[in-house]
Amino acid sequence: MAYQTFVSFVLYCRDDPDLDRFLAQLGPRLNEHYDLHELVVVDDNSSVDPTPLVREYADRYQLNAVVVRLARRHGVEAGMKAGLDRAMGDWVFELESPTVDFPLDTLARMYERATTGGYDIVTASGDDGPLRSRVFYRLVNRYSDLDTPLRTERLRLTSRRTLAAMLAMREKVRYRKALYAILGHRHEHLRYTRTTVDTAARRRLDRETSSLAFDILLSFSDFGPRVAHRLSLTFGALSLAGIAYAVAVFLVKSDPIEGWTTLAILVAGGFTGLFLILGVLGEYLARILVEVRARPMYAVRDVVVCQPAETPGRTAGPPGPYLHEQVTGAPTRPATPDDRTATIGVGA
Repeated sequence: MAYQTFVSFVLYCRDDPDLDRFLAQLGPRLNEHYDLHELVVVDDNSSVDPTPLVREYADRYQLNAVVVRLARRHGVEAGMKAGLDRAMGDWVFELESPTVDFPLDTLARMYERATTGGYDIVTASGDDGPLRSRVFYRLVNRYSDLDTPLRTERLRLTSRRTLAAMLAMREKVRYRKALYAILGHRHEHLRYTRTTVDTAARRRLDRETSSLAFDILLSFSDFGPRVAHRLSLTFGALSLAGIAYAVAVFLVKSDPIEGWTTLAILVAGGFTGLFLILGVLGEYLARILVEVRARPMYAVRDVVVCQPAETPGRTAGPPGPYLHEQVTGAPTRPATPDDRTATIGVGA
C-alpha cells in the first residue's frame, strides 16, 4: 500500500557508521510505501561528508533526498531544528540516530495510528532507556507542570500544524519533547520489540548531554525555585538551631565560652545557604541572557538536493514544492542548477 500524503523523514547524523545500513533498509520502504516523500539528512559537521552516500542511495531507490550540512557541530537539538526547518511534509518523522533497532513496520504503525486515531504526535520506543534517563525524566516530570509526561523516545511522528507551532515558539532552549508537551496536542506513545540491542546507539553521558539535561531541568520545571526554597528553609532552621544553642549555653553555664563556635555556625550556615541560593538564581539569569541575545541557533554550510521531486505533469524541483505552493500561494518555478546547492544560510 502506498500512502498519498506527503511525508518527510528528518535524520540527524554525526560520524555514524550505521548510516549506510539505515539508508539500505529505509530506501526501499520509502520508495514502496510513500509516493510523496523526502529524506532530510542533517550532517552535524561529520569528519566524512555523507553526501556521496546519500546521493548513491537516492539514485538507487529514486528517493527525494536532501543533505543539510552544518558549518560546525551544534548538537542533536539544534541539528534537528535545522532539518525540521527544511522539511516540507504534511507529516514529519524525526529520527535522532541512523541505528535501526526497531521493526520497519513500526513506521507504518505510527502513521496509521496518527491518521486514523486523530493524533498530532505519535512516538515510539523499545524500552524506557538506561537508568540515568529514567531518573532524569522522573525528576523533570515531578517538578514540571506538563500534562504529557516526558519519557525516552526513539521515533516521533508529528503533524504539520504541530510542527509549525513548535518551530514558531521563541524558546532558545530547544528541547522538542518539552516544547511538544507544552503545546498540548493529542499524543500517543507506542511500544515496539527491539530488533537489536546496541548500547553504543544510546546517547553518551558527555558534556553536551549533561549541559542539555541541566538546561532542561531549569527551563521546563520549577526544580530550581523549589531547591532554593528548601535550601532557604534548611539553612534558616540551622540558623535558628544555632541561636537556640547559644541561648541554652548562656542560660545553663555560668561562665559561657566566648562564643566563637556559635558565631562560626551562624556565619557559615547563613552564608552557605545564601551562596547556594544565589547560584541557582545565577543559572536563571544565564537563561535570561541566552534569550535576550537571540543568537542564531544553527549555521548551515550548504544544502545539497540529491534527487529532485518529480510528479507527472510537474517540473522537477526541490522536495516539497506542492506544499510550499499551497501555503504561500507562490507558483512552483522550474528548477535551475543553482537549486542543487544552496550556499551558507543561518537559522534563527
